[in-house]
Amino acid sequence: MKCKLSIQEKLKDLRIEKGLSLQELSEQTGISRAALGNYETDEYKEITHKAIITLANFYGVSADYLLGLTENRDHHQFPVDELGLDDDTVELLKSGKLNVRLICEMIKHPEFLNFLSDMEIYVDNLAGMQFRNLNKMIEQIRIR
Repeated sequence: MKCKLSIQEKLKDLRIEKGLSLQELSEQTGISRAALGNYETDEYKEITHKAIITLANFYGVSADYLLGLTENRDHHQFPVDELGLDDDTVELLKSGKLNVRLICEMIKHPEFLNFLSDMEIYVDNLAGMQFRNLNKMIEQIRIR
């Protein structure tokens, strides 16, 4: 299960991903080593908006990600239409009735495209079979 990371955890993870020490990060961002260290601890001091913007730009993530407003590192700003989702689907995804995190994990699975192709074949065959059955039933009714 994926848990939301705190701002402290995100900052530390991003720094470690870049392979930087606090001193190196300080030198590259202009934020003091002490402040950076405080930002990564559970007892952190308030982070200024300037520091949030500086760190977001440095790490190549959105400020919303650092602040915990989204779990997406990148800021995605595009019309929903580009995803090919209709209004009912968007509302269902937003409703909280579905486990969206699970859907995201399924979509990213390497075998998902094969699964989707198999489902399409199954549904098409099932629908075709139902149409054939209906046509046979209607044909029997006409004969009587």
